[in-house]
Amino acid sequence: MAEQKDDQGQAAKQAQSRKGTQSSGAAEQFTAQDRAAPDPTIANTDKTSAAVVRRKQRYLIGFRSLPGITPLPSDPFLERLAQMDGVEIIRRLRCRGSQAIAMTPTTGPHEIVVARMDEQRGTALRQNAPPHVIVELDAPLGYSDMAIPEPMSWQLTAPAMPFPRPRRELRFRILGEDDRPLANAVVNLYGPGFPAQTVTDSSGQASLQTYAVDGAGIHAVYVRPAADYWERYIQNPSLEAEQVNVIRLSPLHRNSGSFPGERPYSWGQRIMKFDRVSTDWNGVGTKIGIIDSGCDSSHPLLRQIVRGLDLTRDKDPQSWKSDELGQGTHCAGIVAASAVASSDIVGCAPASEVHVFKVVPGGHFSDLIDALDECIERRLDIVQIGVSGEQFSELVAQKIAEARLHGIASVVGAGNTGGAVQFPGNVPGVLTVSAVGKLGEYPQDTRHAHRALPQLIALPGIYATNFSCSGPQVGVCAPGVAVISSVPGGGYAAWDGSSMAAAHVVGFSALLLSHHPMLQSINYGARADQRVSVLYDFLRAAAIPYAQVDPNRVGAGCPDLQQVPGLLPNGQQFSSQQFYGAGIAAGMSAGSLQAPFALPGAPYLGNPMNAILQLRAAGLWV
Repeated sequence: MAEQKDDQGQAAKQAQSRKGTQSSGAAEQFTAQDRAAPDPTIANTDKTSAAVVRRKQRYLIGFRSLPGITPLPSDPFLERLAQMDGVEIIRRLRCRGSQAIAMTPTTGPHEIVVARMDEQRGTALRQNAPPHVIVELDAPLGYSDMAIPEPMSWQLTAPAMPFPRPRRELRFRILGEDDRPLANAVVNLYGPGFPAQTVTDSSGQASLQTYAVDGAGIHAVYVRPAADYWERYIQNPSLEAEQVNVIRLSPLHRNSGSFPGERPYSWGQRIMKFDRVSTDWNGVGTKIGIIDSGCDSSHPLLRQIVRGLDLTRDKDPQSWKSDELGQGTHCAGIVAASAVASSDIVGCAPASEVHVFKVVPGGHFSDLIDALDECIERRLDIVQIGVSGEQFSELVAQKIAEARLHGIASVVGAGNTGGAVQFPGNVPGVLTVSAVGKLGEYPQDTRHAHRALPQLIALPGIYATNFSCSGPQVGVCAPGVAVISSVPGGGYAAWDGSSMAAAHVVGFSALLLSHHPMLQSINYGARADQRVSVLYDFLRAAAIPYAQVDPNRVGAGCPDLQQVPGLLPNGQQFSSQQFYGAGIAAGMSAGSLQAPFALPGAPYLGNPMNAILQLRAAGLWV
């Protein structure tokens, strides 16, 4: 959307105030008594202090798509809005995408206004708006940091502290290989009065204040390095208040090929069979958008990413390269890390054209709408939405529907709260992806080892996770535990999250759009809703279902490139007997058994007890 500054808004409001008149329609609901008189007690305070009051809210005002009604280029309601006392117009977003196709009841309005006003005024505006007008909060966009979440059971037993207790300092030193001090490692403590967090300095040292006596009562310490090392999670740690507590981390040995020159496929790429197709299948010609926290394009494997915008800073053409959170850089590496001889990882679609849209931290729903409209204008094929909201937005949902009409497939992570699918994963028309993990792909003293739901582990060690959101909106699942990818600063890290799972599906989709003959044909290659529907159908048809597990957690299963109908020559596709074994294939044909996740030749197929033994070794089976 093009942003239009409201140059005349302030002058109009000043003239309106001098005249003492009132706006018509919804504006008549606001009277002089709505204006808060200044508090004389505040006026006499020091100018360097400020009273804490409820801040004004941001609101989105747009038009509802109604059957048989074509939105007008402008509306009297918006004209009156600019004249209302106490309403500040922040920006006007003009729709560019809907002009590319004929207007239909689902293409949405021409303009959305972002306004700031107090909550009382906003509530009255909502209640008195015409039926075709949407008034909703321009809520902040959320993002998930999987370094922080911790099972909250310890909080239920944490003793209350009715009076202040003396605090003691706990000092830490985080060391890596050859006792190298690790800077910028995040140290978390969990226990009564916690969680507490600190970050190590250049000498690898950090300190925290605690109420615990000599570390007693601290349930866990969790260290997350900045890059290139495995995290560490120590339960019931023995900590000394008078000494420096040293924690050593293990180097992150990235997956390498079995033979010289073989691509370094991750465990997730292997179960989705990226290693079984030609290396020429690289997503060339596919345009992908990543709406997230930006991307550090100076990373050696991401230097080919040169297109981006920072929507939180007036579309700054450079600041999108600064990724404070790291999630955008991590997802970009999963999708499109360069496939070069010296690469430590390789993206699922390394030749795809990636466009980065930074909307967090600091972004709102209006910035997500603006980013989606940029995707429409740039004629992208796939967009990964890596942010979430605590509430539903009808205007964002309309923009996602408009993007789909333009042939853009929106792929969204289900969320990482362990509850119901988060917005926008619950919007019709998106493909929602949940996260799964695999036993044995990480050290046991990490948080990765605590992600599994013990009762939902398939024979080859693939499991549903305890953090991934679930619900009927989940379309498919994908690898989202201990996923090694790029992080800002040029390094690599193993992270968890449904956004990592969604990035795998984005790369998978890019290969289908680039190489599937049906999606290259005249009809399904056209940029329209039908192409998105066919793509989603292929992803579900290619998914390996999860044995005896509620599809609300894993959807249709994990997509497998060798199972996509019509993608590979018949000689390169596995039959069900080759893939699962004769016994399981027979059960599948009889309809008596759902196929589990499986890898050709997996030892678990012959002896399920192996999985139970591995669970016990991981502390996940009693």
